[in-house]
Amino acid sequence: MKRATCVLAVLMLTLAGVSGAQTSKKPTPQPQPATGQKPVQAVGSETEITNQVYLGEVAPDFELDGSRGRPVRLEHEKGYWLLIVFADSRTDLAPLKGISGDLRQLGVHAIGICGDKAHVLEAFAEREQLPFVLLADVTGEISQLYGLYDRQNRAIRPGFVILDRQGVVRTALFGQSLPTDEVLDMVKFAVTGS
Repeated sequence: MKRATCVLAVLMLTLAGVSGAQTSKKPTPQPQPATGQKPVQAVGSETEITNQVYLGEVAPDFELDGSRGRPVRLEHEKGYWLLIVFADSRTDLAPLKGISGDLRQLGVHAIGICGDKAHVLEAFAEREQLPFVLLADVTGEISQLYGLYDRQNRAIRPGFVILDRQGVVRTALFGQSLPTDEVLDMVKFAVTGS
C-alpha cells in the first residue's frame, strides 16, 4: 500500500511538473546574427523577423503569389526600376492606376503588396483593369522583412520603396501613405535626379 501511495505521489508530482511546464515557457535563446546578416528573433513558436531596409542596400528578395496567376520573385525584376508599394488592403493600392502611365514612361514597374489572398487580388485587378501586379502577403512575412508589419494589429503598414535596376533601395518611406502625385514626384526624382 505504501508503495502504491508513493508511486501515486510521484505520478501526481510529475503531472504537476508537466502541467506547469506547459503553461510557463522557457525563454528561447536569441541567435546571434553573423556579420552582414539581419537579426532574427524567436518568439514562442513563431519566428519574428526584425528587419528594415536601408538606402543603398540591396532589397531583400522574396517570392509571392499575385494577381497575374503566377508567383513573382523580386530577383527576376532586376533590370527595371521598381516602385513597391505596401498597404493593408487591395483598395489602398488601386489609386496607383492613375500614375501607371507616367511610371511606364519613366521605365518603372509598379508592384503592390497587401494582405489579401492571391485569388481575391486576381479578381480585383481584372475588375479594376489594373496595369500593375498585386502580390499577396497574407502572413505579413514580407512586409515584416521590410519593416512594415504591425504585429500587434496584424496589419501591413503603408509605405513604399523605390529600387534601381540592380535592386538597390534608392528611396523609402515607411509608416505613411502619400497622395499618388507625390509618390510620382519621388519616383521621378529617384530615376532622373531632378
